[in-house]
Amino acid sequence: MMKKMRKELQFLQMVRGFSQFIKVKRLRFLMLHLESFWYSLNESNPADRTEIGESLHVWIHSEEEDEENKSGVLRKMVKNIRWLAQKVDCNRVTLHSFAHLDDSKSDPEFADSLIEDVAVKLREREFNVHVVPFGHFYEFNMHVKGPSLAKVFKKI
Repeated sequence: MMKKMRKELQFLQMVRGFSQFIKVKRLRFLMLHLESFWYSLNESNPADRTEIGESLHVWIHSEEEDEENKSGVLRKMVKNIRWLAQKVDCNRVTLHSFAHLDDSKSDPEFADSLIEDVAVKLREREFNVHVVPFGHFYEFNMHVKGPSLAKVFKKI
């Protein structure tokens, strides 16, 4: 029994030693192909809501570790969004900060700038992009389409 425990301990120590070489997936985002979406500031006049028709809605959660590799995260995120938008044949993308997909969170200024940079890159590729304003609480309503590709979660 002790011999087995010793081997397990040695294995764990070896794994910890190599952990610096293991690629950790950080940024998380949930992409939903929506039939319709609207949002308004929490407790605001219902007439002041923003309505968006069909879109690829992307909930974005950036983590503290993402700040070390913004360009890599940005590149992979844009690539994944473009891939899914092409698969579901949707040229409208809605970007929405959502800091509830994990406990680790990046600095809010970093998260906001990452979302804005994603928007710029997608617009350069001729996507119609709407960014839900950062840093507010919203009431919202969405109608998610049914096919399996209408709901995709990614960690990069």
